[in-house]
Amino acid sequence: MPHRRTARLAKWQLALLTTSGLGLWLSGICWLLLHYFGQIEGDFGPEVNPAEPWMMKVHGLFLIAALLGIGGMFVAHIPKGWPQRHQRVAGIALSVILGFMIVSGYMLYYVGWEEVRAWTGVIHWSVGLSVPVIFAWHYLNARRTRKRKHK
Repeated sequence: MPHRRTARLAKWQLALLTTSGLGLWLSGICWLLLHYFGQIEGDFGPEVNPAEPWMMKVHGLFLIAALLGIGGMFVAHIPKGWPQRHQRVAGIALSVILGFMIVSGYMLYYVGWEEVRAWTGVIHWSVGLSVPVIFAWHYLNARRTRKRKHK
């Protein structure tokens, strides 16, 4: 059951966001490794690893769950958490980075101009690697604050 008076997420919401975020992060890392180090030798030189497109499909599958979880944050978590000044910077940072990841991922999928796709891709995975650090900062900061209030 959601915490109606606080910004605290329900257990299922936290599980959805953590699972989908971890799935996105791991599938992104797998894609990176396959793309840059997993090419196979074909008849005409290096070729894309056959698992690389599957990693993008897995990445997209986890994205669906993540978008549901992120959308749910706008209903209660963000409005109820806004008055908590100690979390505002971390929350804004996390929101901006997640928004950037969504927009850059959209660009990678739909922009056909290869120059734009090339630099967007590098920025997307560079920023994406840092998402767990920002999430941990936001989460641990909230836990620390709750412990201080209960003392």
